[in-house]
Amino acid sequence: MLATILTFALTAAVFAVTVMSCVSDARSLRIPNMHSLVIAGCFLMAFLITPQYFGKWWEHLGGFAIIFVITYIMFIFKMMGGGDSKLGSALALWVGLRGVVPFVFYMGIMGGVIALFSLWMKRKKPFANPPAGSWMAEVQAGRNALPYGIAISFGAWAAMLYTPLFHNGLHELIKIIH
Repeated sequence: MLATILTFALTAAVFAVTVMSCVSDARSLRIPNMHSLVIAGCFLMAFLITPQYFGKWWEHLGGFAIIFVITYIMFIFKMMGGGDSKLGSALALWVGLRGVVPFVFYMGIMGGVIALFSLWMKRKKPFANPPAGSWMAEVQAGRNALPYGIAISFGAWAAMLYTPLFHNGLHELIKIIH
């Protein structure tokens, strides 16, 4: 019972850190390295506390490796920043191999939505005096910029719905509450 509560507290902490990453990315197009470290650390603690909610350890390392390769290639081709790659890789630990396809799918969908919004902002310039260095300021100044941390976070949270953590762990949490 306590293990389940701790695991979901760690999951809530990861959610909070992803929200902070989204805000940071929108404000400055930067994601602090500490965010990725906290996410990876929370995964390690949650996995050690309740391995039955996660599946095999190698599935999570496999998910990490696949997302790292995808995001590193995107980083090399200047499609995303290094912080985005680290954030995506850390969140991939949480989704594992079972969640990689939904992760990439939902990340791509949200990335497309953000890109369309950026094109609209570039053309219409709807924000008067956006903060210097922010995503809005960069786009309205005519530069190509996307806070991909938002798409990464959205993709990871959508993909988590496909994982044993939410199938098994949520069932246990509901039993505890009732």
